[in-house]
Amino acid sequence: MTKKQIITVVTVLFFGLINAQVGIGKANPVQTLDINGNMKLSNTLYLENPGVHTGSSVNSYLIVKDNSNNVIKRYVPETSDYSAINSVTYAFTAVNYSGLSNYDTGISASSYYLTIGGYIIRGGGDNSNVYISGSNSNIPLYSARAFVQNGTWRLTFLPNHGRVFTVPADQTPKNIEMRLNVIVYRRDMLTIVNPTINLNMNADTSGNGTATPPEKM
Repeated sequence: MTKKQIITVVTVLFFGLINAQVGIGKANPVQTLDINGNMKLSNTLYLENPGVHTGSSVNSYLIVKDNSNNVIKRYVPETSDYSAINSVTYAFTAVNYSGLSNYDTGISASSYYLTIGGYIIRGGGDNSNVYISGSNSNIPLYSARAFVQNGTWRLTFLPNHGRVFTVPADQTPKNIEMRLNVIVYRRDMLTIVNPTINLNMNADTSGNGTATPPEKM
């Protein structure tokens, strides 16, 4: 830093102490530090007790780090394809008895994570009578999962072990309805994605166990 730059900084701080408000690029600052322009931070920025914003949300944005390149970006919900965490409900009607094998959501796997948070299975016409054929000795009865194929997230909800969904003979229509509650997370706004935690229960009859905590939280 040159001598001229040091004098400028000291002068700004001195008048800031007197006026209690410092303006950089602002002739009439309205906050303790009021900046009009771009700011570059070369090292770490610490915010101690930042408090809660009580003003208008208009033109107020979140600042996030893009995990793909570690660049700090402004996040604007109104112009974003998805917010940080999103809830979507898919309501499928007239589903075949074999279930849902490969539904393409069209959601990019490179930009988002997707999980199935819950489901409801009913008979056609919103009838509550729906069953799974075959023996119940094999578990699980069905599989619900999200997976990636050709760059997008897909949904599967299938009976297992050769089973199919079924409804009473006198029920019409002869199909099922399915609701899947899906949660979509932006990859660039998830700071940590922990690896799978594997735990050998050693056939403990109590069913109790203690896993190591996730590496980061």
